[in-house]
Amino acid sequence: MIIKEFQLDKEINKGSLPKFLLIYGPNEGLIRDNLLKITKTFAQKIETDEITINGKAVDENQNIVDEEIRSLSMFSEQKIIHLENIKDKHLQFFENIDIKSNIVLLIIKSENLNKNSKLRNFFEKHKKYAAIPCYEDDIRSTMNLISQFQSDHKIKFNSDIKNYLIQNLSTDRFISKNELEKILLVIDHQKDKQIKLKDIQAVLNDSSSNSLNIINEYVMYGKVNQVSKNLYRIFDEGTNAVAIIRSLLNYLVRVHKTQIEIKRTGNFDEAIKQLRPPVFWKDKDNFKNHCSKWPTKEILYYIERLLEAEYKCKIQSSLNNEICEKYILSVAKKGEVYFN
Repeated sequence: MIIKEFQLDKEINKGSLPKFLLIYGPNEGLIRDNLLKITKTFAQKIETDEITINGKAVDENQNIVDEEIRSLSMFSEQKIIHLENIKDKHLQFFENIDIKSNIVLLIIKSENLNKNSKLRNFFEKHKKYAAIPCYEDDIRSTMNLISQFQSDHKIKFNSDIKNYLIQNLSTDRFISKNELEKILLVIDHQKDKQIKLKDIQAVLNDSSSNSLNIINEYVMYGKVNQVSKNLYRIFDEGTNAVAIIRSLLNYLVRVHKTQIEIKRTGNFDEAIKQLRPPVFWKDKDNFKNHCSKWPTKEILYYIERLLEAEYKCKIQSSLNNEICEKYILSVAKKGEVYFN
């Protein structure tokens, strides 16, 4: 069976979570979160052993998983067995295991698995065991994370701050949580004061976000060589491909919204008033150029293309950088037509 993210907490609270699980995907932070929730709930106040078995150990002893399930320490009442670096070839050594006891929890942690993975198919189709996919955070899951953060810490962000966070938080849950923790430190120093967007921007306005803004500008002006150089640089710095795509996608959406408002009002300054967060004054001239020179139909076309790119990155994580570069440069090549 498949347990999706929005179903997991309910299954944990009901106590109905299977005792053999596969947790996989490109979102390392979400995997960590889910592992912590599951193991913490299972252990509770009961003495629990935790051991880790890797794929190499299974190669050397094909019965090791079965042996660990059947054995229990004198000092513990139950056991959690973590399996790591497990490949399709290892499936034969535990596919017939039947975990009837409630004192053993078996968890396989894996990177992203494609649809042809035997391991993934085994857990998805099994009636008793479950696969828990951990895909990169999208807008919906980021919104949920922000809402949970506000609830946990009894704070409230206005709509501008929420929009800014949705645009700038990472697609990896671990990184996003770290960023929100930074914000919490600032808020704690401002007790009883209104939280301002500029304070949030100051916390998150690091070199990577500046680099994304620069790339967006180069793309829209059709400066292909500069786009390519900057892409390689921020890839080396560890910037996520989906974050790059989403940054440009959001920029195109803002251009499209403004173009619609310009047709309605006939005035650029009036049109940008509806944007949240507002256009930074230093970026206003560039943004105006892009709104006037890029045809609306082309903006809509490349919005669709970038949505396609984000989807491909999520299902082919090993090719993220290549997919990102291909799609981003295709937009930049079109920019050449309008500015060169």
